[in-house]
Amino acid sequence: MRGEIARGAGWMLLFKAVDRLLGVVSTLVLARLLIPADFGLVAMAMSVIALIELASAFNFEAALIQRRDLSRDHYDTAWTLNLGLGVACAVLTALLAYPTAAIYGEPRLQIVMFVLAAGRLAASFESIGPVEFRRAMDFRKEFVFLSSKRLLAFVVTLILAFVFRSYWALVIGSVFGRVAGVVLSFLMQPHRVRLSLAASRELFGFSGGLLAVNLLGAVIARAPHFFVGKLNGPQALGSYTLGSELAYMPSVELIAPINRAVFPGYARLAHDAEKLRDTFLDVIGAILLLALPASVGLAVVAEPMVRVLLGERWIEAVPVIRVLAFAGALAAVTSNNGSVYMALGRTWLFPIALTARLVVLLVGLLLLAPHLGVIGAAYAELIAYGVSMLVSYPLLFRVLHVPVGRYLARAWRPVVASAAMGYVAFEATAAIPAGATSVSVLPQLLGGVASGVATYLGALWLLWRLAGRPRGAEAAALEQAERAIARLRALRSA
Repeated sequence: MRGEIARGAGWMLLFKAVDRLLGVVSTLVLARLLIPADFGLVAMAMSVIALIELASAFNFEAALIQRRDLSRDHYDTAWTLNLGLGVACAVLTALLAYPTAAIYGEPRLQIVMFVLAAGRLAASFESIGPVEFRRAMDFRKEFVFLSSKRLLAFVVTLILAFVFRSYWALVIGSVFGRVAGVVLSFLMQPHRVRLSLAASRELFGFSGGLLAVNLLGAVIARAPHFFVGKLNGPQALGSYTLGSELAYMPSVELIAPINRAVFPGYARLAHDAEKLRDTFLDVIGAILLLALPASVGLAVVAEPMVRVLLGERWIEAVPVIRVLAFAGALAAVTSNNGSVYMALGRTWLFPIALTARLVVLLVGLLLLAPHLGVIGAAYAELIAYGVSMLVSYPLLFRVLHVPVGRYLARAWRPVVASAAMGYVAFEATAAIPAGATSVSVLPQLLGGVASGVATYLGALWLLWRLAGRPRGAEAAALEQAERAIARLRALRSA
């Protein structure tokens, strides 16, 4: 099972690497072709649409993965329910177009939301068939399916940006990606869909608990953007949105694919408490190994990175990235908890930590955002994630019967090594002048990143050796590296 989970995580990490490569190229090109206000305008629309979609996302696919005994009725019911919810989301998006434009004082939002509503309507018809990829842990097909959708949307968005130099490139590119997803879902996993509600009670029995999670998650995800947009306008919201996207890269790009891959494995181990606990500790060790250095490094090199990659127009995003990078680290190390709850069928445990996070976030936004502006919203997010972690982990440890000492044994080495890396990278980039050009900054940025990576790997290896070479993520990574080297040597000798 660990081998299947590792291979699945590898495919999902590969997808995220491809997705992030496309995303980075897209961001770099679009940041030069469009202005921050274009990003801010689309972000205003998405702040409402995301609330609608997340609040209605029951995640019936997770219910299909978690169940062992499935019939045709389960698949047809899941597709029918997704279709109905999708149509409702599209209609509600169109109905809220005018009020949203009035609230933000931005008339262009109305037609933007009409177009995005049409895209949501099209996406409602996507086949339920591709869920079988995850059930069978065939993540190679999952990789092809997800990557194809992303690549098509990427190409269309860039072409439109070059032609129109307008926010319409972002809007139409998003709609095209949704339509492509529908076509690909039927091509890659032929499944003759039919309308049925025969298994709705069973699916709602599992997924109903996720509705509260999605409602809370929707508000948490978009509340800071609403406050920033309302108080500071589209220019500030554009900087905050892009800064937030970059800051959460470690939790989204590195850890989300791991969580996607491990959930089917956890579901298979739900009946064996000891194996589930051991597998969770292995997974959390890998998450700490990846997420902590990525987040710390991102915070340290935020300013030269923005200058080199995005240009001086986006310098206002730097303090946002620095604060939210640490919020992203907290998000990453708690994100796997939900996969455990779903595998055990205890989705009702989800909302407890989320409710604490939401309350703290809203209080923080009300107190900090009006006085500190954009950076106040960022601090509110960071504090909320910290409180959420303090609530979430005791719950998880109790459910899995995880001794705190066993968890800390996996955590302390990545924490110490990341701190050492951060110090070295900071010293390497501290001498960059405030007004330096992107060309002059690049050598020091690359030097700081290289020295930080070398420090982290060296410190981690040394601490692992001093700890007695325990079994865990470091040992697994070393084994994989040795296998890769052996394969290269075999190829050379051949």
